[in-house]
Amino acid sequence: MQGSAESIQRPPVRPAAGESACARSCGARRLPGLLLVLALLAGLWPVPSQAAEKLTAEQVAALVPQLFRLHLKEREMNPPLMKRLLKEFVNNLDPTRSFFLKSEAEAIANLRDEDLKCLADRAREADFSSFATILSNFLKTQVARDEALYDGLEGRAEEIKALSKEKPKAVAGTSNKTPPDKAAPKESTAQAEAPAATPEDDEENEGGIKWTERPATNLERETRLLRSAALAFRIHRTYMSDNDAMRQALQSVREDRKKWLKAKLEDEVPKLFLKSFMTAMDPHTAYFDAEEDEEFTARLEPSFAGIGVQIRPVPMGAYVEEVIKGGPAERSGKFARGDQIVRVDDVVLAGMTINKIVRRIKGEKGTDVKLTVLKRNTQQTEPITLKRDTIKLADLRVKGKKFETPAGVVGMVSVTTFYRSDDKDGHTNGVTEDVRDRILELSKDKPLAGLVLDLRDNHGGYLEEAVALAGLFIGAGPIVGERDGRKNEDWKYDRDPNIVYAGPLVVLVNQFSASASEIVAGALKDYGRAVVASPTQTFGKGTVQRVIPLSTLNLPGEIKITTHQYFLAGGSSVQQKGVEPDVVIPGAKLYAEALEKAQEGSIPWDTIKGKLDTTNPDVQHWTEWKTQNTAILQGRSNARVAANPKIKDFFDLKKRRAKLEAEQQQEKPRNPDEAPPLPDTKKDEEDPQAEEAVAIAQDMAATWPKPDKQAAK
Repeated sequence: MQGSAESIQRPPVRPAAGESACARSCGARRLPGLLLVLALLAGLWPVPSQAAEKLTAEQVAALVPQLFRLHLKEREMNPPLMKRLLKEFVNNLDPTRSFFLKSEAEAIANLRDEDLKCLADRAREADFSSFATILSNFLKTQVARDEALYDGLEGRAEEIKALSKEKPKAVAGTSNKTPPDKAAPKESTAQAEAPAATPEDDEENEGGIKWTERPATNLERETRLLRSAALAFRIHRTYMSDNDAMRQALQSVREDRKKWLKAKLEDEVPKLFLKSFMTAMDPHTAYFDAEEDEEFTARLEPSFAGIGVQIRPVPMGAYVEEVIKGGPAERSGKFARGDQIVRVDDVVLAGMTINKIVRRIKGEKGTDVKLTVLKRNTQQTEPITLKRDTIKLADLRVKGKKFETPAGVVGMVSVTTFYRSDDKDGHTNGVTEDVRDRILELSKDKPLAGLVLDLRDNHGGYLEEAVALAGLFIGAGPIVGERDGRKNEDWKYDRDPNIVYAGPLVVLVNQFSASASEIVAGALKDYGRAVVASPTQTFGKGTVQRVIPLSTLNLPGEIKITTHQYFLAGGSSVQQKGVEPDVVIPGAKLYAEALEKAQEGSIPWDTIKGKLDTTNPDVQHWTEWKTQNTAILQGRSNARVAANPKIKDFFDLKKRRAKLEAEQQQEKPRNPDEAPPLPDTKKDEEDPQAEEAVAIAQDMAATWPKPDKQAAK
């Protein structure tokens, strides 16, 4: 099962006069052969003699009926689906809302039902000419009209710098979010989720721009571009010189237009149609081309072969943000934060996207990679050759921490994603194993008084790992049930009667905890095993996706398609409703527009008959304890928050903005082309939510029954 509203994460012109629109595209599981079997049984798919590098209209049209067979809900290409398809086609052309005016984008999808039916009929026959016309008009009109604006950005550098100094309305340290499934992978560790702009305040977005809406006028489009460059400049100048920061900012805002300047209609239209068709079926169904497939797969793998650095793009290549402990880069003793990788195997990296840089640095384990590194301390380049090795991401994705409290040590295990892999011997190495290790490490010296499982901003991952992780805290029993479009049910059980940790447990979540995170939080809540702490409900993604490589059909990329809805042990789905907290704690306000239920095409909420055995002694024991103590825990939490201005101020955006501005004014003046000082180590960021979750666990310890009195083994 893959992340939540992979929104998550998170358009063209009118037809020519006199021409109708008709006359003119997790929980993750991999099923390598299923689609091929269905296609062959249907007799619709001729097996090509060799793998195709690009999609054709005929291949996509032949694929569509098989996708309808697999999908949880959609069964035909009807007008509502085609309308959503056109909207998604526009969004794929202009995801940053930089080119289309609002009126231009709306004109494409606002067609009569008869035109939409005609469009569907032609698409079934592999006639994508109408979509080719939309793309062609986009290139000739929206992209072409901005040539002077984009080419003249260097001449407006001072204007961009001035805009960057205006008071930001999004505060550093608060996360703008996009629904989970749309998030883009980042950096060399292949971790994800790069968020899109969302308001963090009751005010409009930065500079009065509503980033979630398309501009109404060309002046608004121009203002949006300059504001985007200013925001990028402000971020980049925190770790590089002003000149480099400006170069990087302008490069980033030009990236989308640069892509379309090189676009070929015959290559782009079938791919764009398939992408748009998949997303139109529901928010979590998607097609990944070869490059996106590699990034998506890497996000759910526990390791990769590389050199062990986290990087971000800079004009010269890649900036070393962190050297990963135990990797080849650290073992060499030749890398430090702030260094820049400017060449890989004699290939210059300047102007290259971060994903392309990552692919060059990664490779087969045991192979050499030659790097040219611009050292921060000397500003001289140095050749460095490293041997690629396995970089395990567990230390980055699953972190353990101890908190000393009057009740004893409370541990916290933070989990960023539900990853897994199977080695050649069939052994599964995944997040559950790493969480178990962290719990044992935290309790090595003495038993923990309490434990916080931190699943904030965790967008999900593999369904099997969610089942196994929940099983660390309960005895054997049902965790989650799946139901497909034909109402067939399949329940997943934790089969291990052993409990790794039996003490007070707090599950810390937020609005952007989704999918597999919601299975764990919801299961432990249904069992009464844990207290769920959060400012709001969770995201509300209760569907399961299967990931199917199209290599079985000799096509590029892979598909992720919604095939099932899942239900918690008690029988309720989290779809659209999410998991509600037992104890409400302070946090950012709820952004309803970023929840699953706000996504177009979202599957409706439902229930089935649950499998939870309410006569089970453990369930009775835990449920009774929660019934007696939850209100007490909430009252004590409220009292702490009321007496602690630190917590209230942290989530008061006006006060945080004032603090940020005061810190910026205290910075030592530096030359415009001088990079800011780089601390030797990263400071721990304030985290009042984690502190409050620890305090709740401490409160639980006071009344939690002793181990010898528990029914759990």
